[in-house]
Parts: sequence; structure tokens; C-alpha cells
Amino acid sequence: MNKLIIAGFASSLLLSTPSWAHNDENEHNYSFGNQNCSVDFNYGVVVENNSIRFIENDNTVVQINDQSQLFVEGKEVKLTASQQAMVNEYASGINEQIPGIVNIAIDAVEIAFNAITHVVTGLGLEESDAGDRLDAVFANIKEKVNEKFNHDNGSYFLAEQNFDEFEQMMENELADEVEAIVSDSVGSILIAVGKAMNEEEGSFEEKMEAFGERMERMGENIELAVEDKAEKLGEQAEVICQNLKSLDKLEHELSDNVDALSDFDLINLSDEH
Repeated sequence: MNKLIIAGFASSLLLSTPSWAHNDENEHNYSFGNQNCSVDFNYGVVVENNSIRFIENDNTVVQINDQSQLFVEGKEVKLTASQQAMVNEYASGINEQIPGIVNIAIDAVEIAFNAITHVVTGLGLEESDAGDRLDAVFANIKEKVNEKFNHDNGSYFLAEQNFDEFEQMMENELADEVEAIVSDSVGSILIAVGKAMNEEEGSFEEKMEAFGERMERMGENIELAVEDKAEKLGEQAEVICQNLKSLDKLEHELSDNVDALSDFDLINLSDEH
């Protein structure tokens, strides 16, 4: 069973970044992952200009061409007018929702990268090995994300995979790498802190207070830089979730009315509240 938690993958990345992923009752929840529904995708999905293919073990099990022509296990299925209308509506829904899911996963990586980059810059580490290592980490993560969630020249690909495992792998990889980078950069961080404190005037206590205020401003700047994007991404995820619920109902109707699709079940949903 392939499982995709809408925005859950995004949330796992975002929660690895600084404290702007709020959870206080009086704050916006920018992590947004736990507020959306859980979605099971039982097949990989390839959305191209004129076709949709549902993949299992690298084999196309169902294909819809031009939102009207249906193939199951390589054989064309003759459709009545009412069945044709349902296939057309279902294909339209897939064409709309799959790009949204792919884009959310890719955009989430960008948001996480921007947040952590702000931290590195704020600590004065952008010219150090830490900056280069972070670039390498995110390049590797982007490559892995593109293997699972990809789009190119109008085509979208949602890989056949276990999304829970992929989400956990991404979260662990990012957290472990960032922790290692910070650990290895303690010397550079202390130098940056000392330099920043020397730029302040007054007694040691006053310098410490001024430095603390500076770090607080940095946190606020990070929040301002990413919160709008994260919140919008969460709103997009919620819209997709609701649309997938409607698409799931149509899918059941389609499988009930087209014998060749009686065992076909791409979408399963459950609320995660």
C-alpha cells in the first residue's frame, strides 16, 4: 500500500527547520501537515499531455487517453455514453490534482532550504564549509524528491513507493545532516558570535542582551521570509485534500459501473485530525 500524507512530507521537512513552525494555540500552524487528510495511492501515476497511466511494478495497469479512451491491462474497454462521461470527469480530476501534489512536495523542499539558509546567513556561516555542505545536502534531497515527485515539460510523475518510509527517510536525512553540520561548525559559530558581540557597545551583560535581541530579530526575519509561503502551501494542500475526497467518490462510482475497473482503487482517504 503506497501512502501519501498530503503535506506530511512537506511538514516533515519544515519541522526540521527553526521555530517558525508554530504550534501554539494563538499562532498559525505553519507546519500544516497534521491538519490534512491521509491519502493512500495504490499505484504510481504518470500524467502526460494526452494520457494518464497507472503503474504497478513498472507495468501500466490502467491507461486513459485523451480523457476518453480507456485501456485496462493493455486492452481497450468499450464505454457507454454515461461511462464515457465518468471517465472524462475522473481523468480531468487526476489531471488537476496530481500536479498539485507534485508541486507541494517540491515547493516544501525549497521552503525548508530557504529557512535553513537564513539561519546559516544569520550566523555568518555562508562562506564556510557549512554553507557548502548545506548546498550539497539539499541538492541530494532535491534529486531524491525528483525521483519520487517529478514534472517535466507538462508531464507529472508520482512514483510507486511507500510514502511513509520516504517521508521518514527525508526527515531523518535532513535532521541528521543539519545536526552534523552544526556540530562540525561549532568553532565557526563561536567565532561569529564573538565577532557579533564585539560589535556591540557596553558591558558584557549589555552585549549579551544586545546579541540576544539580534538573534531574536534573525528569527523574526526567518519567519517573515517563509511563513507566507508555508501557509499558502498548507492552504493548497487542504484544497487538494478536499478535491481528492470528491475524486475518490467518483472513482468508486466508476469502478461500480465499469466491470473492467471493478478491482481498480487508486485513492483511499482518511482524516488526520
